[in-house]
Amino acid sequence: MQIPIYQIIENDIKEKILKGDLSSGDMIPSENQLKEIYDVSRMTVRQALNNLVNEGYLFRHKGKGTFVSRRKIEKNIHGVRSFTEEMESEGRTVKSKIVRFEVITPNKNIKEKLFLDNDSKVIAIERIRYGDDIPVLHEELYIPHDLFKDLSEKDMKNSFYKYIENHTEFKISYCLQSIEAKNANLEISNSLEITKTAPVLEIIRNTFLNNGRPFEYVISTYRSDQYRFVQYALKD
Repeated sequence: MQIPIYQIIENDIKEKILKGDLSSGDMIPSENQLKEIYDVSRMTVRQALNNLVNEGYLFRHKGKGTFVSRRKIEKNIHGVRSFTEEMESEGRTVKSKIVRFEVITPNKNIKEKLFLDNDSKVIAIERIRYGDDIPVLHEELYIPHDLFKDLSEKDMKNSFYKYIENHTEFKISYCLQSIEAKNANLEISNSLEITKTAPVLEIIRNTFLNNGRPFEYVISTYRSDQYRFVQYALKD
């Protein structure tokens, strides 16, 4: 049976990666260049690249090109660990871009998640987290204002959990979280520099102090071409 042309291109690029001819971080030729190299249509090239992105061999950097992937970041979904700690364990450089930082009156859902009274305020924060200059995580956080009145926008450019450990007497205890696979909407695709409807992984988390009070409600959206979720569990 004849092998489809897109699969020939896919196998060729994959072989170059596995042999080391293409290394992690290398930019591969553009779709137009590959079209000329293989003498095929652009649609055929795109199908091959899409498959390699979905398999984790390549990732797209919006406006810059397509690159050979590093090993995916492993996020252990058992336990409470900061993004900064995850990146440092992978040897990646951490950076954060603050998109929003303001004190607001929360909606009913956020009040319930944070055990707040009707007249309570929260700090609403939106930020994009980078690993080695690649946007890998979009966060939408809601934090009780009465617990963190001294928290500044500058503080949130670094690890929020380290801020708690170094500047407060609070102790982080546990979290409740749900995980769902989704397609990126326009806001997320722009923030994470991925195509609209690209697959992403979403965690909605409520995190608690050791006194039982919730101190954050956060919606985290991860690039699926950069992350995989793992869990280590013991047999009952």
